[in-house]
Amino acid sequence: MKSTFLVYVDPQNPKAGLRTATIGEWDRILKENRHREKSKRRYFICDSFEDCGEIDRMFIETSKGEYDKWHSQYVETTRKKKLKSNYRAVSLDQKIPGTNCSYGDTAADSFDLEEVVISGLRMKMLLEELKQWNPWAVDLFELYSCGMKTEATFILSRRYSTTIRTVQRWKEQFEKYVKVFFEEN
Repeated sequence: MKSTFLVYVDPQNPKAGLRTATIGEWDRILKENRHREKSKRRYFICDSFEDCGEIDRMFIETSKGEYDKWHSQYVETTRKKKLKSNYRAVSLDQKIPGTNCSYGDTAADSFDLEEVVISGLRMKMLLEELKQWNPWAVDLFELYSCGMKTEATFILSRRYSTTIRTVQRWKEQFEKYVKVFFEEN
């Protein structure tokens, strides 16, 4: 593994640029850093990459703000790598030992066909019972289904030539009827 140390040409003037430091200089900088106050320390970020089959590490001097940003990302990446090592990836095409099924054949799906069919049948049964109970109940059901609960009062009062208060009572009866229907079924 090869290591490169890039330090500021002038630590008091970071805009002056970077230069390559020797191992001796690097050791001296690290020793001095240990005894400095946090506000006067020199900060470095580390970057590793592979070059021609060899891993190269580069230590680059940077500002405190850049260091804090890099350190935050570094800690997060390290944490994710550690957590990822606890899990194993399995292909859904892989066969389950001792069966002819793959993991993909048995994976859970949020879509439940049986529930969809049963819900559809319940709604049809409710609609049939509403037709037998009261003619305005079917209209209320359709308006509620379209999300027009508030507008239903005015629509039905015009359609059935009745008062708004009467339709409000119908809505109360309708809601109780539907509630009882679903409690029983």
